[in-house]
Amino acid sequence: MMQGTHTAPARRNKECYKRCCGLLDLQVSSVASPLHDFGRHVEEEMEDSDNTSRRYIRNYQLYSRSSRKHLQIFGKRVDALGEDGSENAEVIVETDTFGSRVRIKGASSGFYLCMNARGKLIGKRRGKSRTCLWKELIDENKWTAFESVEFPGWNVAFNRRGRPRKAPMIKRGKETQFMKRLLPRDKVKLTNKPEFDFSHLTTQMHHRRRHSQHTTFYQ
Repeated sequence: MMQGTHTAPARRNKECYKRCCGLLDLQVSSVASPLHDFGRHVEEEMEDSDNTSRRYIRNYQLYSRSSRKHLQIFGKRVDALGEDGSENAEVIVETDTFGSRVRIKGASSGFYLCMNARGKLIGKRRGKSRTCLWKELIDENKWTAFESVEFPGWNVAFNRRGRPRKAPMIKRGKETQFMKRLLPRDKVKLTNKPEFDFSHLTTQMHHRRRHSQHTTFYQ
């Protein structure tokens, strides 16, 4: 009789323990699932071009560590022989997503930096193709590499003479490393908006004040 009395509470405790564990597993899965879905959502969004948000545009130079000069895009031809501050060394970098994907355009030529199916760097008038999309990769030494979105593992690369290297033959290293450099101060284009004329505003306010006083006097 005593044995049956002790067995019943033990069974109830065991059932309660299983029920609590089941609820705990359900709570953990409900918390982990949204986080997992959000991570997948971010990855999917970074794969697609953002055609709704305002694009972030920067003008600067891309200094090649290999050639010790700057990236240039002459129409369909590309090299890394641009001098600091030269007209063709200026590039326009446009963001494509909220991630790290960008398009690179020559400020002077208007051509985009692209890569064909053989891994050769070329310039194109239109940069809408995925072959003109690049993923920015920054290493521990703050050098930037540009990996092709269309051909993962292929990077923008130049040799010591400033000539482009075919991507399939190159591993990430000195030939794929670039540094973003600001334009020289004398090359920065300022806006052509006229300065605000405070004297004109002061004159208008003076006339309005006199008109108001004149109207009050005759009332």
